[in-house]
Amino acid sequence: MEETWQNQEVDSTELPLVEEVSFQKHPIRYMTYKRLLAIIFWIFPIIGLAIPAFLSPGLWIAYVASGLAILIAISFIAIPISYRKRSYALRERDLTYKKGWIFSSMITIPFNRIQHTEISRGPIERKYELSTLKIYTAGGSTSDLAIPGLEAEEAEQLKEFVAKKAAIYE
Repeated sequence: MEETWQNQEVDSTELPLVEEVSFQKHPIRYMTYKRLLAIIFWIFPIIGLAIPAFLSPGLWIAYVASGLAILIAISFIAIPISYRKRSYALRERDLTYKKGWIFSSMITIPFNRIQHTEISRGPIERKYELSTLKIYTAGGSTSDLAIPGLEAEEAEQLKEFVAKKAAIYE
């Protein structure tokens, strides 16, 4: 006997809550790493403002410097807030990553959609013993999920775990 296709309604009140999942935080070194990146980023605008200030001083430079100081302060205030909002969770069939405080996002990638994983480490990340785990799903050339700021050993373990889980579904 041939079965007919069905699409039963799901009661949304019975869905599991993502908030009940145990999320893993990034190491505190990640916040220090982000601060160093911010310093490196802001050095260039500061130098770019200092040169005209010496060559052509005036009131305009005070306005521009004040605006720049406000932007720098906001960026350094945002780092610890953003750090607290970043975490990931492993479940039996998927990996979830959440980030952001002004524009927050949460992405869940089921293991059966994962094509491959890779770990990247830039020179500053290596100094802080941090890594970025990149996860690629079918149909794309860029990573669908990047989890920065993981401890190097933790990133390796996650990569192996995710790769083994993804291999089950091939």
